[in-house]
Amino acid sequence: MEWLWLFLGIVGLGLIWLLILGMEKLSARLREHDEARRIAEQRLAERTAKAESDFLEQEYAKAAAKEFIENADFNDQDDPDTDAILQEAIDTLSSSELIESVTKRIMGAPKGTEEITAARSAFDQTPVRKVVAKGNGVLPVKVKPSTKSDLSKSEQKMLKKIKQGY
Repeated sequence: MEWLWLFLGIVGLGLIWLLILGMEKLSARLREHDEARRIAEQRLAERTAKAESDFLEQEYAKAAAKEFIENADFNDQDDPDTDAILQEAIDTLSSSELIESVTKRIMGAPKGTEEITAARSAFDQTPVRKVVAKGNGVLPVKVKPSTKSDLSKSEQKMLKKIKQGY
């Protein structure tokens, strides 16, 4: 019986030793994964910072190009720098941004519609017409005065909003 307990004790110690070795290998593997994750996060942060700086640099270049197109003086035709800067500004901007900048240069800054209001509507100025119907048929034509407005429902809603000042 003592041999059995001695054998079970030795087996137990062996299992504990294997468990300790397994834990050491697991902790070493976890350290490697943590180090790899830390390096990956560092690379990602570097790439993000680089992409962010490139984006900001591109946005500054676009803003400068828009400013040049909107406000530059093109009266001096002999200046080669103006032509080069204009070509660079055109290359920097996308087509929609270029069109927006040229439109601002030609037409000025867009204005809001806040100051546009109507005291009277154009629909109020239409005169009321009376209709008289005559016929040669056997039955006379009956004409009733119209109680409906000459405007459609959407026109009536629009007129109401105009009168309210919206």
